[in-house]
Amino acid sequence: MRTVKIILAAALAIFMVASCKDPNFVSRQDYDALMKEYEDLQAGSAAIREEYAQQAKSVDNILEKLSQISGSTVVLRSDMERGTAQMTQVQQIEDGLDNIKDQLDELEKATKSNRQLRGMVASLKKVIAQKEAEIEDLKAEIAKRDATISEQHKTITEQSGTIENQNATISAQQENLRALLAEQAQMLFQAGVDFEDLGDEAPEVSLRKNKRKMAEFREAMYRKAIVYYNQAQAAGYPEAAYRISAVEEKLAQ
Repeated sequence: MRTVKIILAAALAIFMVASCKDPNFVSRQDYDALMKEYEDLQAGSAAIREEYAQQAKSVDNILEKLSQISGSTVVLRSDMERGTAQMTQVQQIEDGLDNIKDQLDELEKATKSNRQLRGMVASLKKVIAQKEAEIEDLKAEIAKRDATISEQHKTITEQSGTIENQNATISAQQENLRALLAEQAQMLFQAGVDFEDLGDEAPEVSLRKNKRKMAEFREAMYRKAIVYYNQAQAAGYPEAAYRISAVEEKLAQ
């Protein structure tokens, strides 16, 4: 209001000096002093306008950054739903909020005489606080998810190790079983050989009665040999098949 009055008074004085023939109506000293105050006020008003313009520019910059952070938060929430959110996204948002807070602190110091801007700064600080709380909640969700995934990976790794150990044990058991079966097949085959040899080594006798008994004994040994050869073949001893054919030929004679 004072500025307006001074400006009007200066204008009036200029008018009077220009129109009045009496030079003593307004003294030159008063006129010069009034003009000096008018010029100072004009310069001060320009400085204030420049200051307000810079403050408005700062507010626009803060609002733009806050809008970007809101967009990044939306993306973060979407990634959370898909299970792809990363802590690096949270860190970028937090860095952006810290930058805005620093700008608000500087703006607050520069707007002590501007009640309207002080109110806007206070409102923006509330928005930042709410956004920080929201980001903290999202960070906690991501940390919980990461901990769950890490525990699952640990469990899978442990289970994989257990399965590998079990497979190794089963493989060893299977190998032992194969060795045991091979040994058993060998023993069965050898038993067949032993019975076949007994049949081959049956002595020749002269008496008819003894000949018949010896023939029966030889046949019994051969048939016993065939039984063991069959078992050996079933146990995986292929050579037994040739011996079976050979013994059957002996029985046919």
